[in-house]
Amino acid sequence: MTARLTNRTERLIKMEQLLFRNAAGLRAVELAEACDVDRRTVYRDLSLLNEVGVPIFQKDGRFCLEREQYLATIRLSFDETVALLLTASMSRQENPHLTSAMAKLSQALPDPVAAHASVLTELTQQQAADAARVEILDTITRAWAEQRCIKLWYRTRDESKGRVREVSIYFIEPKPDGAVYIVGYDSLSQRIRAFKLSRVLRAEMLQSTYQMPFHFDTKRYLFYLRGASKARG
Repeated sequence: MTARLTNRTERLIKMEQLLFRNAAGLRAVELAEACDVDRRTVYRDLSLLNEVGVPIFQKDGRFCLEREQYLATIRLSFDETVALLLTASMSRQENPHLTSAMAKLSQALPDPVAAHASVLTELTQQQAADAARVEILDTITRAWAEQRCIKLWYRTRDESKGRVREVSIYFIEPKPDGAVYIVGYDSLSQRIRAFKLSRVLRAEMLQSTYQMPFHFDTKRYLFYLRGASKARG
């Protein structure tokens, strides 16, 4: 009985991870193959996950996580927690999600460090976040996670109004000065470009999906972006 419970526990963890990593969702048959069980077992396991608070819904025959409600279970060491907290405190982004994350991190720290973390959280809360800017960033990050194309109304330095672009996001890169860049394939210019978040006037996630080309070198592009940033500084 203990072995069977352990197996089911491991299977539930694996199923939750599979749903988390596949933003478009998975069919019952795909979950069954991945977990080496039949579909009836999958349905029972999904029901149990729902009962214990994992927000799962079904759409077009696929089971998906409700990402806005999902709370990932992650275990961090003391050093990892402090490192994340200090990095978050250096950010110049006025984002309520960041404030919420800092508050949660502080709960896992000893009293002296937690007290300081509470002060940092309070200072962050006092910064007035731009709701429209946060919504744009949320839309962009969700499109990135689900590998869905996104329509951007983007204004360059020389433009007073935004030009519509359709972008496949490869990654998002924040800078120490607070600037955030969206890097991806721009269908208008038909090349890979970096878009500055502060110049995005509006963002709309599309139904069309994409795959990052295997020949794209993320590391090389990051070196280029960071080198260009240092040269300007």
